[in-house]
Amino acid sequence: MKSNAKFFMPLARTVVGILFASLIGVVSAQTPAAGSASGPVATLGKVKLEQADVQRLFKNMSNADRATILSSHATAESWLRQRITGEAVVQEARTKGWADKPEIKARINDAVKEITERIISTAYLESMTQIPADYPSEAETHAAYDQAKGGFNLPMTYHIAQIFLKAPSNDTAAVANARAKAIKLAAQAHDGDFAALARSNSNEAASAVHGGDVGVLPLANILPELQDTVAKMKKGQVSDPIQTGSGFHIVKLLDTQAPRTATYEEIKPRLQAVLRQQRQQQVVQTYLTTLAPAGSITINGAALDVALAKAN
Repeated sequence: MKSNAKFFMPLARTVVGILFASLIGVVSAQTPAAGSASGPVATLGKVKLEQADVQRLFKNMSNADRATILSSHATAESWLRQRITGEAVVQEARTKGWADKPEIKARINDAVKEITERIISTAYLESMTQIPADYPSEAETHAAYDQAKGGFNLPMTYHIAQIFLKAPSNDTAAVANARAKAIKLAAQAHDGDFAALARSNSNEAASAVHGGDVGVLPLANILPELQDTVAKMKKGQVSDPIQTGSGFHIVKLLDTQAPRTATYEEIKPRLQAVLRQQRQQQVVQTYLTTLAPAGSITINGAALDVALAKAN
């Protein structure tokens, strides 16, 4: 029991920090992405990231990076934009012969050597520091939840639906037409079938097929222009048209859920993953300390100074 107490001592700080960003994803429905489920994940001109590319990138990521990207749909999209922009830069550089420059080849060789050694050492460490497949136990997971649950607070969430009429703010004619149509639709939606109107009129395809249902979201994940209106609405209420930079939104509040603490069952899978990751890090550190005790390493200060001077 004494060792368990030491293990859980920093849990309230460590686990809460890692898990909080993903809690909303556990209990909130995310807006489905538009497009074909079988097509490229991201496209920039002729540059494409296929599903296999994304799966490969995720496979080679650390657990922490993967968890961060998966914490929300918006975070995943932001990561994709950065990745495909980077791919576009690489392709343009290759077309201009950048990969054939001697100094670039030298840097590539150095990087390949470093990455190769890192992959070998990481794979070896993983094989030498395996933790039991049944860790953590149900009791250990419960104990971790009980200690850290004060940080598992979920904000108030709003289940909303919308009718969206596309009208870029720089297109005067489109804005005028969309505003007139939005006023008529809002009047019909107040007493009519909101879902049917959304399916027939909304320009946001992903939610339109679901009767305008956007999902269950905390206020922070709703468009800033809509937040004040949604926060003041009552269940079943339909808003007047709200203009944003991309068009007009007519919002219906389907339901709300008050702030609460995530339940053990909601958090259990992620909590187990974090506990395994934390234990793995501890085992690795113990192994490295045994392999290379601090007192057994000698640093030649003079040689270090020369090497650093040459590096600069």
